[in-house]
Amino acid sequence: MKIIRLTGSEPLSDIDFHPDSALLLPGRPLFYPDFGGDWHACLFLAIRINRLGKSVSEKFASRYYDSFSLALHFIPVDPSAMPPGVLSGLDSSITHGSWLSAAQLAGGVTIAADCQPCCPAGFTLPSDTDVNRVIARVSTYTTLRMGDILLLPLPVSPLPLSPRTHIALSAADTAIISLKIV
Repeated sequence: MKIIRLTGSEPLSDIDFHPDSALLLPGRPLFYPDFGGDWHACLFLAIRINRLGKSVSEKFASRYYDSFSLALHFIPVDPSAMPPGVLSGLDSSITHGSWLSAAQLAGGVTIAADCQPCCPAGFTLPSDTDVNRVIARVSTYTTLRMGDILLLPLPVSPLPLSPRTHIALSAADTAIISLKIV
């Protein structure tokens, strides 16, 4: 399993790969790092791949994922404080919430956060067409396998992190992420 993160908002943006050790399992607390200064969390749309594919046509890309979630990527506010390349392999730096059916994505999903007003009112996730375009592009460079996770950035402000706080995110009126930071 691999985690494939797009670093820009365009489907043709840069791609970054993360190992499976970067995933913080759902239900586990995040231990606030004692290095790197201040930290924040960037919000992503997570797409779970459900079949093997290479050079997938955009026309058939919808067959390659079955569910979506929200994900958080924890990074220092000043990434230059870390050695180059370390952020891609940082253990427990990405977490995702419970998975929802990909069919819900087609209708447009509104997200909400209880930790701060990071999301504009009525903010909706990218459409299934955008996801299909990303899958087609990523699959030209790497083979997509069952269980791989694609992370698509969302145009929202990063969530500031501090010890002894709680982050809760919901989509489509369903609680997705509930994360305790210790």
